[in-house]
Amino acid sequence: MKLTCDISAAAGYKSPAQVARVVSEAWLAENAYCLGCDADSLVRCPPNTKCTDFSCPACGHNYELKAFSRRPNASLVDGAYSALLSRIMNGSAPTLFLLQRNASWMVESLTAIHSVFLTPSVIEKRKPLGTMAVRAGWIGCNIRLDRMGPDGEIRVIDHGAVIPKEDVRRQFRRFIPLASIAPAERGWTTLTLAVVRALARERFVLADLYDKEGVFQARYPSNRNVRPKIRQQLQVLRDLGLIRFDGGGKYSLAG
Repeated sequence: MKLTCDISAAAGYKSPAQVARVVSEAWLAENAYCLGCDADSLVRCPPNTKCTDFSCPACGHNYELKAFSRRPNASLVDGAYSALLSRIMNGSAPTLFLLQRNASWMVESLTAIHSVFLTPSVIEKRKPLGTMAVRAGWIGCNIRLDRMGPDGEIRVIDHGAVIPKEDVRRQFRRFIPLASIAPAERGWTTLTLAVVRALARERFVLADLYDKEGVFQARYPSNRNVRPKIRQQLQVLRDLGLIRFDGGGKYSLAG
């Protein structure tokens, strides 16, 4: 995997935004591979394909590229709210590639945001564009990276170091079973996993999660049965092989 972008790919373009888009897409087309299967290349989608820039020719998994000179940590501006939400609800949400490069067009990091971690609870609707705007009334969205938890972000290139392909794919494939859970319910599952990770210890007890009840309530303010929901989601995480039940209200991470 080369870390240098070919600026000549944007010959003839003048807009800095267009140059960044064309150069970044050219780099990804040459270097990216599918995370969900063993395909070692991706194909570009037709221009203006909603929420998708690349797809895998073997398994059909979709990818959307976001490129930056400085990657945002909390909130990522995306396109139309309705388009992304529709893709999430019908199970065709893309995995996001977040590419950060420096002023010399060297790739510093490439992070994949796993598609199964894109749930309705992490998509934030923006205000409609004003009446004087060209697209008056259009509603965009933000993707709240800070709501996903660490498992949703998979490092492909980290501080200029390329992560071994087999390690990247292993981490990505571990969470593919989450796709079998309905998107709205999956938001509870990924939030529960994030809260467990935030405890920062291998073993924990049910009371530790009850102490975080406010975190769940803030995300789902209309739910009045948070504790039963926590217990339910711990069972889901156990069935997915992500945690173990040790008995007596005790749990441990499965790795």
